[in-house]
Amino acid sequence: MSITLASSLLASLGLIDVHRHAAWPDGDYDTVREEQLVEMASDDVIVAVVAVTTPEEVDRWQMPGIIVGVSLACPRNLSEPRYKCFPATEGWADLAWLEEQVFLGKVRALHELGPSYYGISPANPRLEPYWALAERFDIPVGIHTQRGPRPGGRFSTRSDPNCCPDFDPEMGNPELLRPVLAKHPNLRIWLQHVGSGNADYDTFWPETLKLLHDFPNVYVDLSITNGAMPVDQYEATLKTLIDAGFGDRIMFGSDNLPIKPILARLDSFDWLGDAQKAAILHGNAERFFRITE
Repeated sequence: MSITLASSLLASLGLIDVHRHAAWPDGDYDTVREEQLVEMASDDVIVAVVAVTTPEEVDRWQMPGIIVGVSLACPRNLSEPRYKCFPATEGWADLAWLEEQVFLGKVRALHELGPSYYGISPANPRLEPYWALAERFDIPVGIHTQRGPRPGGRFSTRSDPNCCPDFDPEMGNPELLRPVLAKHPNLRIWLQHVGSGNADYDTFWPETLKLLHDFPNVYVDLSITNGAMPVDQYEATLKTLIDAGFGDRIMFGSDNLPIKPILARLDSFDWLGDAQKAAILHGNAERFFRITE
């Protein structure tokens, strides 16, 4: 039996989506949120890690099955609004407010950290207080990695020509996390967009695999790779990670792309067994995020 959307195996386990985003806080926000919740329910998503970009959103997403993450190092824009997220503090969540939200259990992840959008390294001192907070409260951190997206890419904020003049693709190198992990060895980090890239924006494969080898508390999500990239690239990414022994650290992330086609792609790989599919769709994330019934 293969896992498909309608299979009893997926229906019994439920899908854990570790990479979703709330809508930007403009327009009919509540309507968009309700549409997202309906979509997740139709796709058997039982837990979703949702990135928010304003203090108000934290309370709006307090509900069963939702792990609220707060975005950091949000990109600067060339025109108003200069920052769509946390504009009063130039794209950074106020540290005292964030600590309070984490202490209260309202924020249970930092996601998505985008230092490459801000043009800085993950090891930049600006991020150090947030790494320290995450380690102190033992909350996981999802960080944007790899060299993309390209300017004008339809699946990212860079589709807006006013967005992200500070973007530096080299700051998406997972190797730059090494000093962070050396200083904060108990951090749980998941690398986002692993496997994404093309001829102009090559994937950081050697750095990614070496980091996974050296730090067992580092996991990955494939997000854009498993949805927007060619299916052969997605399959090659899975093979690379599994052949390297990291099949137990791959987590499903949609990045708000349609889930059903991603599941159909995954189901088409005959070489991938049911147990491995179940680990990717549910088990690995359940362990990483310490999700219990």
